[in-house]
Amino acid sequence: WTVGKMKKAVTSFSLDYILTAVAFILIGILFLADPDTSGKIVCYILGGILCAIGVVHMLSYFATPVQMPEYNLNLVRAILFIGIGVFVLAKPDKVMAVLPIVMGIAVLFDSIVKLQNAIDLLRLHQKSWLYTLVVAVVLGVLGGVMVGKPSIGYQFIGIVFVLNGIVDIGALLLLRSRLKTVVEEL
Repeated sequence: WTVGKMKKAVTSFSLDYILTAVAFILIGILFLADPDTSGKIVCYILGGILCAIGVVHMLSYFATPVQMPEYNLNLVRAILFIGIGVFVLAKPDKVMAVLPIVMGIAVLFDSIVKLQNAIDLLRLHQKSWLYTLVVAVVLGVLGGVMVGKPSIGYQFIGIVFVLNGIVDIGALLLLRSRLKTVVEEL
């Protein structure tokens, strides 16, 4: 890896991480501000995003020349994403029944990522590994509660999402300073 590639990777990682954190915070605020209609709003946003991803895959499929060694499944992905997106847009009430579980799974997945971050920090002999481990476990438990008890309510989900987003921003700031040091040492 060159220093330039490393800086690009750090920038790309940071952007993805901050966008995810901001999405968690905004969805959390939405659930806190208007728990009664926020589920439908999230369904409409999710359905729109899925349809948009499907359209991008479809455009990519038709823009890419056919080459057998590089078999392309973008048309299949496009149809799948658009189909799911249309279902979410057409049946938000059905999706809302499982939305707390899906959101709990998202928090659980994010806590697993944090668990790996804690182990990586421990392996790098960083003092913040224990803090990251505690946060991973706490968020994992909260995500588990969301999955196990979906009737917990959207306000609880909102609190967990805002907390998760804030923790992610804090973790990114700690990680970026460490990554800058590593890049400077190269």
